[in-house]
Amino acid sequence: MDSSASNNDFVNLFVPCEMDMFNPSIAFSVIHVLEKVGCKVLYFPAQTCCGRRFYLQGDLESARELGNKMMKELDANYPIVMPTTACAGYIRNKYPKLFENTGVPAEIKQFTNNIFELCHFLVSVKGITTLNNSYNQRVFYFKSCSARNIYRLGNEPEILLRNTQGLDLLTDPTLDICCSANGQFSVENPEASDAMLQQIVDKIYSMGAQSVTSTDIHCLQHIDAYIQAHNVGLEVIHIADILNASE
Repeated sequence: MDSSASNNDFVNLFVPCEMDMFNPSIAFSVIHVLEKVGCKVLYFPAQTCCGRRFYLQGDLESARELGNKMMKELDANYPIVMPTTACAGYIRNKYPKLFENTGVPAEIKQFTNNIFELCHFLVSVKGITTLNNSYNQRVFYFKSCSARNIYRLGNEPEILLRNTQGLDLLTDPTLDICCSANGQFSVENPEASDAMLQQIVDKIYSMGAQSVTSTDIHCLQHIDAYIQAHNVGLEVIHIADILNASE
């Protein structure tokens, strides 16, 4: 820890378990972006999972256990930045009720109020609208259900993408179909899940996109699985990798 740094510069980084397990390089992009805007990143290697998956499956005991672990490991005196609205929205909205009457949440409000998705933190907290990054592709930004309905993310990702040199941003506000990545839906209803993914991918491809990005690794992994299975000519890239790019 740099003793010369201002306390206001420190941020916690929480890496979603799906990212840590399958796309760990994205976390380094997040670190590089945060450091680029002057943050001192605190990362605790023992961190594992926020408990969201367990909560969605009704295993509240495991969800509380993982939530407790997370709250003990992260320093709630500083912002807690996450490259995902799924986990961030879950913690903000579900932790207060999950830990109600458990003797834990004397500090729960401070903890949940300090949770921020990466783009929201950069634009609305740090006041950063451009990172001088470059990415020379036509990119479709897919706003996930978690971003729209749970975290209620604004237009911060679009601001950063529009200010990316060489990037041609494509969006469609009417494309509000769920990708079915969260919960058990895709497992229990694979045909319906594929139909939803087909609508999403067909729309993105028809608009001439070369890549699709999102704030949520869960959605991107799910969309990528469909793309790979059906040999669609699209690439999938997390928004943090774009914000860290210098093509």
